[in-house]
Formats: sequence, structure tokens, C-alpha cells
Amino acid sequence: MVLSKADIAKYPFTVEAARYVKDLDLRIEDLANQDYNEIIKRARERVEEAILYGVVGWNEAPNYDVEIISFPISIVMVLSTESSFLRKRYALAEAKKAYNLLRVEKEDEKLVEIASSSFNWNIKTAVGATRQTYDFALSFINYLENAPSFHDYKWKLVNRFMADGYVFLMKDELARLIAEEAMKHIQKRLVGKIRAELPPTLIQAVGSITQLIVAQQETIQAEETPQVMVEEAYPPCIRALNESFHSNRSISHIGRFTLTSFLLNIGLSVEDVVKLFTSATDFDKNLTKYQVEHIAGKRGSGTKYTPPKCETLKTHGLCPGVDDVCKMVKHPLAYYRRKLRQTKAGRVAVEIE
Repeated sequence: MVLSKADIAKYPFTVEAARYVKDLDLRIEDLANQDYNEIIKRARERVEEAILYGVVGWNEAPNYDVEIISFPISIVMVLSTESSFLRKRYALAEAKKAYNLLRVEKEDEKLVEIASSSFNWNIKTAVGATRQTYDFALSFINYLENAPSFHDYKWKLVNRFMADGYVFLMKDELARLIAEEAMKHIQKRLVGKIRAELPPTLIQAVGSITQLIVAQQETIQAEETPQVMVEEAYPPCIRALNESFHSNRSISHIGRFTLTSFLLNIGLSVEDVVKLFTSATDFDKNLTKYQVEHIAGKRGSGTKYTPPKCETLKTHGLCPGVDDVCKMVKHPLAYYRRKLRQTKAGRVAVEIE
């Protein structure tokens, strides 16, 4: 199966996309031409989407040339910021976009083509009786090269169905593996420095991106809190809310939102948080699950919420008083990150993650 132009616009990490761009023989100095303004604008948007939302967006009716060419230009922009944080975040944001698109592809052969041609994977669609349960069969060697980075028990080889050297997968699972490999591919392209002189339009875009990183740094750091629960690292506000809840004392709506979003952002699952609320006198399982899923980004807009900033919590009377760490941060998750680094358990947990 040959990937179409629309396909390589969706998946710019593929070898087909690389060939397409190479054939254009585009050089950085060419970007000074106003004909490339729309492409530069889209490249900048890609990077900004990664910073603000953690995922690159996809328009169902894009200009395919703009979408394809903007990808390598966005790579240039990210490299030019010399931000190690942005390199990691951008690669992950492009991988998330790929996953979102791959998992809903109507043609299974398209995933096989991408995996085999771009990553040289030994993969095929499932046939016979296995087709009733699984969609694909991937060489266990290729599987082991990617799956170990996932911590969920279901990815462990011992928990997978295997036959004749192949691990059998559902489409959503293969999409996840391809996205993981895509992220590695993009990360390799984000090594080194841009030594060519950038045209003014790119310099301006890079400057804007750098300013956005600074403006969003605190929020982004909070979002990227290590996914591990260490109660000793809770900030005073969360400790107070947690104690109030377990003592069956009344908690305001924003208090519950703060506690819920905090717990979800430090690694608790939706199910764990729902179980926590079962002791509440007004507990309604279906309503609670719906509300927690909404905060976790599994419903509605898909946005995963973070707790309010310290200033907001003070306004609502949810700050019980500050300690020394509080004086150095402006957000509960920033407190947690800092405190976690100070504990032995935290250091070990971060290394594992």
C-alpha cells in the first residue's frame, strides 16, 4: 500500500514524508521568500500547540503542502530555541497527534505500511481465528523494542497473546507503539544546533516561541509532575483538604476540584479517585465518575485540568498557611515537585518513571 499525500501530511515522521520534502530541495535561506509565510505560520502554530496543549492539532481539511513542509520547519524552530524542555515536549506532542489519528484509521493496511516502511517492523494483519479478537500481529522483537517503556502490566510480554514469534495487538495498541517509535524518530531529529543563519521571519517566530515558553513555564512544570503519590510531599492546602475529607468535614466545590485535579495529576487513576469519594455522605457513583473523568480530560473537551494557583486558593480561603517551600512556588503541583525532590522516596520514584 502506498501512502497518499494526505497520509504523509498526517504522519510527517514517515520515510515517504522525508522523501517528499527532500525532493523539494528546500533550504533555510529560501524561507525568506514571502511565498513561505503561510508555511512558517503553521510551523510556529505546531510548536505553540505543543507548548500550550501538549499535542499538535490536526485540521481535517488542511493544505497538505503546508502541513508537510511545516513539520521540518518546526524542527528548525524548536532547535533554534535551544530549549531541552521544548525538544522533549514537541516530540511528545507530535507523537500524541499521530496516535490520535492512527487509532481511528479505517484501513488497517495503512498502519502496517507505516510500521514496516518507516520503522522496518515485521508486522501483518491478523488472520483466521485470531482476527476475531486481534487486529495485528507484530514480531516480538519489534514489540520488545518499544513496549518496555510502558509501565502498565498489560504491556508486559508475559501478559500478551503470542504465536509463532508474533505478539497480537488491537489497533489502539499498535497505534500507541507506532506513536512511541515516532516520538523517538522526532527526538533524534532534535539533536544538535542550527548553524545556518535564519531569515527574519524565522527569527521572529523563534523569539515569540521562547517568550511563550517563559510565560507558560510554571503551568507546564506543574503539568509534568512525576506520576507518583508521596503524601509527605503534599502542600499544606492539599493536606488540609485531604484531612477534611477523611474527617467527613464539608468541602466546597472548588476544594473538591482542587483535591481531585491534584490527585489525578500526581498519578492516581480515575477509579482510584472515585473510590476515595465513596466515603462522602453525598456520594453518587455515576455522578462522581462523570465529574472525575471530566477533570481527567476523558470527557468533554479532552482537557486535563490542573489545580488552581496558590493565589486563587488564597482568595477562596483554601490556604491554611504557608511553609518555607510555599514561599518559593506559586502552584500546588510546583510545591509537590520541589518537595518530592527533597525526599528519598521521591528521588527513587522519579528515577523509575
